[in-house]
Amino acid sequence: MENLLKPLTDSYSKYYIQKQKSPSYIEMYTKVSNDVVLVCNKTKQTSCITETANNNKRNEAEELELTGSPLKLDLSLTILDDTMISDEPQLWSKEEAFHGPIALDVARDIATLYNKNRGQLSTEDVVPLWILTNPSEDSKPLLLTIQSDSEHFARGLVTYEGSMNQDDVDLDLLVDGYAKQEGLSADLISTIVDCKYLIAGISYGSHNTDELVNAPHGGVTELCCQWSGKTLHTPFISCKVNFEQEIIVGHLASPCNALWRSVCALHNMNQMLVDMTAAGFASVNLETATIRNNIPGAKRPNNTKRVNELLNETETYAYTAEVPAGGCICITEDTTTLSQCLHSMNTIGSSNDFTYKLWDILRDCETAEELITLLIQALKFISSGKIRPFIDANNKSYLSKLVLKLSRGHSQASKVLKNLRSSPPQALSLVAQVGTEKTMWEYTRVMSLLEHSFFIAGIWNSDARTHESIEQINQTIQDMTMSGGDFQLNPFESLTSAEHSIRLDCESFYEDDPNELTVDDFASLKKHGLVSEKKDVNEVPLITDEIDISPWKNLLMKFAQVHVCLEHLHRAESCLRADFASLKPCASRLLEHYVSEKSPIRTVGQLVSDPVQKISMPIANNIVQDHLKKPAFWYRVEMTRKDNAVNKGIQRDSKMVYVFSQQPVFPPAVWQNLEPPTEEVAEVTTLGEELKYHITKYVFVSNKLPNKLPI
Repeated sequence: MENLLKPLTDSYSKYYIQKQKSPSYIEMYTKVSNDVVLVCNKTKQTSCITETANNNKRNEAEELELTGSPLKLDLSLTILDDTMISDEPQLWSKEEAFHGPIALDVARDIATLYNKNRGQLSTEDVVPLWILTNPSEDSKPLLLTIQSDSEHFARGLVTYEGSMNQDDVDLDLLVDGYAKQEGLSADLISTIVDCKYLIAGISYGSHNTDELVNAPHGGVTELCCQWSGKTLHTPFISCKVNFEQEIIVGHLASPCNALWRSVCALHNMNQMLVDMTAAGFASVNLETATIRNNIPGAKRPNNTKRVNELLNETETYAYTAEVPAGGCICITEDTTTLSQCLHSMNTIGSSNDFTYKLWDILRDCETAEELITLLIQALKFISSGKIRPFIDANNKSYLSKLVLKLSRGHSQASKVLKNLRSSPPQALSLVAQVGTEKTMWEYTRVMSLLEHSFFIAGIWNSDARTHESIEQINQTIQDMTMSGGDFQLNPFESLTSAEHSIRLDCESFYEDDPNELTVDDFASLKKHGLVSEKKDVNEVPLITDEIDISPWKNLLMKFAQVHVCLEHLHRAESCLRADFASLKPCASRLLEHYVSEKSPIRTVGQLVSDPVQKISMPIANNIVQDHLKKPAFWYRVEMTRKDNAVNKGIQRDSKMVYVFSQQPVFPPAVWQNLEPPTEEVAEVTTLGEELKYHITKYVFVSNKLPNKLPI
């Protein structure tokens, strides 16, 4: 490859000549993202910014959003309207804004020089050369390409063809033109039409993590369609529809963040516990060890105040709180959307369980020191016997047992709290165990709104349902319910054998716990200094010997995988305005993609450092039918000869591609040379008929070279 490029770089050193991934404006015509050799002028940043601002009439603040300055989220807005199409849709990326054109005569000289060395290449080794050209020439050329090898002379040209209303485009006429060029009849031409609908949002490309989670939009949602035929009007019943979406995990406006904060805090705490196990707890500086990931622009809560409010609230509602069905307060009979559930979880939490509410506060602590301090503060207040907190019947965590025992009064309370304060691993593991159980329960509960709960609950067990697909499980349940019986499924049956209500009855606070540790465990607890030498027959050990953290690493990976599914589903629900029934097939595909051995998500840290996640999947047309009735953002028409026309007409390979786009396909430095100016062409008025599309045409021809020259 260097031998091919060296003559170009030596002769045309002032131009950008480099092998790279295909730019978006080339991929628009080729539909492939393979490597190319790109030749263009590298423009200065200032001139590009000025031109972009002039063409699109953007103000200074809007321009900064596209050029890499930190994107700030207006935190005064509690909910961003993610269903609105971006004011600044564009087909070229931020990096491509600095690609400038080259004069056509120079481009031809570069192509000729590159083509001289084609004899060195086989068809498989060809790297296409693409040159960005100046459309101010008479033919308005935009791109020139040479893709020749030792056996073929292949070349192509992209030109600007003006603008037109969608209804005025006559594809029959365009097909006739291509057929005439190839010496064929129109019935021997195959026509494939693609189009893209921008449903909501915008992609921010290569911005850093802090900018992404503060960005005005939390992702982008699009529909890509394809059909055969000579029309630009989407046949919304027969076309193939692909749902494409990009999300930003941890975006500050996402209602999924209540769960994501738990996952991130557990990830950080687990790493601390692993380090403490390996090198002793003195190896971790509690005052600097991070629990909450600090994100510029994110709210910094007063956790001391929140703990005090929780203790006061607990004292007030302890004997009067209603017991919600299933123990979940963010899901009721009126819950009809994921958005409702997630917003409730953000505002009131998911459960009235005291330790779950305490976890919602502790996960927001900035450091491990703050977390342990607040934990001890809460337990000390509970040990005064002033409150009797609710604990869910299914909450089998050691912290919940500790809270119950302390609330009844315990002679060893002060010593236990003192020893707990001096043992950071014990304190952290007590809290992390509650956080892990609560997070597992929340994901199960929320996702069960969309998918059968047995599968979701089985995710947490690595050996569960390895041979059954979601569809198989769903079919089994459907068969069981077809009998007409009232077949209700408890999403927690695989996690516990308790009743449907996971609320503990008030009177049980005064009953002996059958699961309490026995005297036989005393010696083990004694060596940790958590009980006195002499054991009172009426007292029981308060803290377990050791909490096994070994399963947490795998659980954290599963949390990350399920969370990406949830983010995608919530965005799909809000942007497509889909109901639970419509989202179930999407949920199945997402779970099978992300929650599997081949999942692209392996750790929580991976999502923290790279929060952008993309998905592309087929979707049922009826779910998005209303969206398909609108004009698309762009249409692409590709014409080639049919298989039965291989030996007819002119003997060569060729194709012709027309692109009809509302916005320029090319960056400002190229497009500014076209007339009429952009703002006069691609404007949408109140009347759909006034929407005009830019038309660009790509013609590609490849001739097979004769082995011998004729004499």
